[in-house]
Amino acid sequence: MKILNQDTKDGYMKLRIEKDEDLWHLKYVIEEGDLLKTRSPRTIIEGREKRKCMIKLETEKIDFQGNRLRTTGEIREAPEDVEHGYHTFNLEAGDEFEIWKEEWRNYQIERVKKAARIQNYKILVCLVEKGESNFAYITETGIQDLADVDVNIPGKMYHTDGEEKESFYGQIISVITRNAEKVDRIILGGPGFEKENIHNRLKEEYPDVADKVIKEDTSVTGYTGVQEVIKRGAVDRIIDESRVSEEVQIVEEFLKNINKENGKAVYESKKVAEAAEMGAVEDLLVNDNLITEKRYEKVMEAVENQAGEIHIIHTDHEAGQKIKSLGGMAAILRFKIQ
Repeated sequence: MKILNQDTKDGYMKLRIEKDEDLWHLKYVIEEGDLLKTRSPRTIIEGREKRKCMIKLETEKIDFQGNRLRTTGEIREAPEDVEHGYHTFNLEAGDEFEIWKEEWRNYQIERVKKAARIQNYKILVCLVEKGESNFAYITETGIQDLADVDVNIPGKMYHTDGEEKESFYGQIISVITRNAEKVDRIILGGPGFEKENIHNRLKEEYPDVADKVIKEDTSVTGYTGVQEVIKRGAVDRIIDESRVSEEVQIVEEFLKNINKENGKAVYESKKVAEAAEMGAVEDLLVNDNLITEKRYEKVMEAVENQAGEIHIIHTDHEAGQKIKSLGGMAAILRFKIQ
């Protein structure tokens, strides 16, 4: 989920749904009486066809169906040439919508922020070809001006041979290493083999920095090349890696508790449900394919009501498969239960 705009003092947020799991979070945010506005198909009065238009409705019913969230209510605003009355939004991944509440409660704001996975991520992009290199930062708010990355190093350097070529490499490596601690990952890109040369030098001289590097082919350098890096999905892959890393860490913590046999970890849905009812669950781990099932929803609700934290663990990596092999649901406990 992405927060596109917000003024919670006035009860307003504009959100973009980015994946199915966001819908599960929204199920607990959208409530009766909320005003929702989005583009939705509605029947035209003359001609009986449907066309997409902006509609605002007052929510009366919410129904989570896994890959969509159905919100039904009476239309409060719509074009004059379409039918009014009651309408249903089928919110899905990719949709944007606006929401107004009389009051945003703190836990609702926190849930939206958690679903948005707000991170102050910073990625250094170095695009290099023969005799020329460009640097940029990519953050969650966009691309920083190339000249702002490091004012002491020009945005472009021109091709030379021998010692000067070594100096060319040295200057690039200097910029990368000075910025390495400030960024989460480094993208080395460009149309030729120079990125390989830079990466090899980093592996020899700065292996810790080299571990942060991913390589990406681009057809050009400069600002257009940075845009190409984004379009090719390199940034999305980095963010997804971060998601997997977080999931692996919580699974490893669960497994450590199992191995210690300290009674602070349980699995199998029945045992986890019992622990949730007792308020013993600190961290609930549940596979992504189970969140739409009613019996698991009840457990998740119980954990949230007791201020526990829910971790959706995907099955697209080994740690997720481990949880799946244990029944798809597991928990780290606050205290040992009988």
